[in-house]
Amino acid sequence: MSTTPFSPIYVNRVLDPAYQNWKAYYYKALIDVQKAHLCMLYDRKIISSEIAFRIARALYDLQDTFVLPTHIPQNAEDLYFLFESSLFEVAGEDAAWLHTARSRNDMDTTVFRLSLRERLLSLLERNLLFFQTLIDRCKEGEEELTILFTHGQPANPSTIAHYLSSFLMEMIENTCKLIDVIKDVNRSTMGACAITGSGFDIDREGMSKSLGFDSFIVNTYQAISTSHWLISTASCLQVMMVDVGRFVVDMLHKVSAEVGLLRFPDELVQISSIMPQKRNPVILEHIRIQAEAIAGDCQSIIQSFHNVPFQDVNENADMLITRMICLIDQSYSVFDLLEESLIKMKSNTERAREVCYCFGVTTTELADTLVRKFSVGFRKAHKICSEFEVKGQEKEALRRIFLKSTGQKLNLSDQEIDEILSPERFISVRSTNGGPSSAGMKMIYESANNALNDFEECIRAYRNKWDSAKHLLNKRFDSLLKSP
Repeated sequence: MSTTPFSPIYVNRVLDPAYQNWKAYYYKALIDVQKAHLCMLYDRKIISSEIAFRIARALYDLQDTFVLPTHIPQNAEDLYFLFESSLFEVAGEDAAWLHTARSRNDMDTTVFRLSLRERLLSLLERNLLFFQTLIDRCKEGEEELTILFTHGQPANPSTIAHYLSSFLMEMIENTCKLIDVIKDVNRSTMGACAITGSGFDIDREGMSKSLGFDSFIVNTYQAISTSHWLISTASCLQVMMVDVGRFVVDMLHKVSAEVGLLRFPDELVQISSIMPQKRNPVILEHIRIQAEAIAGDCQSIIQSFHNVPFQDVNENADMLITRMICLIDQSYSVFDLLEESLIKMKSNTERAREVCYCFGVTTTELADTLVRKFSVGFRKAHKICSEFEVKGQEKEALRRIFLKSTGQKLNLSDQEIDEILSPERFISVRSTNGGPSSAGMKMIYESANNALNDFEECIRAYRNKWDSAKHLLNKRFDSLLKSP
């Protein structure tokens, strides 16, 4: 605690907002770090059993009795110093030993990482639930016809299952990167002290394990200076939201009156105040704006480190890590709304069939058939089918064009041509891995389910690791409470 009160403006604009963040997000993690450090000091014989007992007793008592003020006092710099002053009141001068071989630099970044890793694992859990829902919706949509577009133009027929699974796999890739981010965040900085470590015989590895970290950052200067853990988090969430935004924009295109391939129930649309005919799919617009806002804020976090010296980043991280946590929390709204949209949307298969024939989106299969059955080179087959489209898909015109181009008769009946041009035929023959047919979808489901199993295992492993570390830390701490 400072003997000189800070400027009220500085308190109101800087210190108290940071204090409120610590109260809301970091206090519990701070207590865990205090316990872990105390145990390490005792184990390394840096402090005596008597001092360890008195500090442990004070920490134990304060867990239940320490009342966090509504606002930070004007003579307090942060929650740490506020807590430390209370520790002195309970433990006396022995409390001074607790800050041996540490700095707020390594403490703060460790506390931030403890809080962030929990949020990231919760996001992984939320993604897993979303993916399971999406897989179920894909299986429901295996017979729902739709049209896929390129360059804004009708391109190929497909199924809702194939369409949604493309987004599913995109998000799964993002979630694989999320696991890498969790691994990056789950590294301890304790023992780095201010920047150069400590002259005491501390156990950095032991402290890391006691807090459930995978490892500690070896270079003490890097441990305090690095921004990778926060930038990689922001980047990962940003890409997720960008992908959500892109997919929603595509859905908005499909649900438009002009395209009309998707439809939402009345419970997910709003009417116009003046135009009676309107059915506005505003749920998609809300998803888009929320995702875009999160993506933009993630970019601002990344940009906040531009031209920041490669030195301690605590002053940056204090505000930015809180923003990052809030953005992760906000992303749940995006996934909730998107999940609701995907579950309840319906494909307009009649309109999809109409688009198929109106725009000739199955003529690729006709060209392929000419290659397979009549040994026509694909480029020539492509030209024949293009002319066929220009002639309004007249079968006799197709026969004339084929004869003129190849010198052969096109031995296909009208019924056979119709079958070739049907969207069902187009989809069924695209049985390569990852295609829209049942056979093609099989590998997509297998790949998705394998990824989900990996995600489940990752969640289980980290939960067990952190719970076990917490249990062992509390057990070790409790042993210090016994009178020496």
